[in-house]
Amino acid sequence: MLNYLIWQTHQPSAMIYKLFAAAFLLFAASASAQYKNDNVLFKTIDPADLCPALEKNKGFLLLDVRSSGEHNDTSSSTGLNIGHLRGAKNINVRELGKRINEIADYKQRPVFVYCSHSQRSRRASKMLADSGFTNVYNINGGMTSFYYTNEREKGCLQSLLETNNRYQPVSAIDLCEKLTAKDNKIFILDVRNDSAFRHISASAQDNAYGIFSNAVHIPLAELEKNLSSVPRDKEIIVTELYGDDAAKAAALLIKNGYTKVSTLVEGIDRMLGTDDLLLPCKNKFYVSPVTYHLMNTYEFGRFTQSQKDFLLLDIRTADAFGNTHKDVFRNIGHLKNAVNIPSQEIAKHLAELNAYKNKNIIIYGFGGDDEAYIAANALTAAGFKNINVLINGLFDVRWTAANRKGMGYLKDLVTDIPEINQ
Repeated sequence: MLNYLIWQTHQPSAMIYKLFAAAFLLFAASASAQYKNDNVLFKTIDPADLCPALEKNKGFLLLDVRSSGEHNDTSSSTGLNIGHLRGAKNINVRELGKRINEIADYKQRPVFVYCSHSQRSRRASKMLADSGFTNVYNINGGMTSFYYTNEREKGCLQSLLETNNRYQPVSAIDLCEKLTAKDNKIFILDVRNDSAFRHISASAQDNAYGIFSNAVHIPLAELEKNLSSVPRDKEIIVTELYGDDAAKAAALLIKNGYTKVSTLVEGIDRMLGTDDLLLPCKNKFYVSPVTYHLMNTYEFGRFTQSQKDFLLLDIRTADAFGNTHKDVFRNIGHLKNAVNIPSQEIAKHLAELNAYKNKNIIIYGFGGDDEAYIAANALTAAGFKNINVLINGLFDVRWTAANRKGMGYLKDLVTDIPEINQ
């Protein structure tokens, strides 16, 4: 039976195509180190510290190295259409080498570089430093982080955000505040497809992502013919798994006369990856469809600081675990003391895993790999009681360590990273 469960749900990882890692994967083949140049070749800055830095560094340049579509909110990857910073100059990182003379006047002046998630901006910051720019700042976390920063409500950061969308991107933090407000007039519209909403899709990861208890479900494909079910006297907040379909649904609503429409930036996935300490409403409004636990990187960090007796189970292939995968970007080391059992081999190793049947097992892959959820389903079916899936995997542990204030200690949990991907 266990072999059947593993075979039935096995499929390629969905994380490769998720918005969170899209920018990294776009340049993985040509980019060298990810983080080792931080505060060496260029400086890094947290979004919450940006406004004071701009005030201090007069004559600065804000440089947006995303595509022109992302900058202008016209990208075909609609979930990435989340605005830009006021006054920013847009040069796609792919074009930066041949257009660098356009910003030559800033070689000795402050240049603040950003993209969507701070992967392309690191590549661009290195290019600038290598070209003689002496005062380069990489904005950690990228454009998406402006929506997930509490400081955004304190004036300056809010005033920097501009969008050509007629709907408003909001974070899970914003949504939590709206849901718990006394005058709550929120209508949550979930537009994921029917199989994902019912947790019977071909993706084990999609099936593990829950719903808001008060959400109304209308798949994007059926929304236009069901507009009568969407009220016009409430604020509509559109959600789904990763963000693309929510943006399309929001545009459809605006086209049909709705005036107060918002989208949850990067969907349920980003909400689940957000520190629970910032989401006091989560336990009240979010309903999980699985019996195992989805653990985000912040929770994982706190867990490792307080707990000792648990198993870290790395379900990647042996070559990825050993840093010999043909796709070089996948070779990013592993968590210290992790045991490697590829997902498709879990059934053969149940006996040796029995020692942890009633202890915490934390399963992780490269990112939000479907295989991690497949392994969690298999172990749960075999009677294991304390299964946890590290939602966005090893990639997010390293990303969070480099991009989030106070989380640098996470880098010490990762070992054996090849020089090229450090």
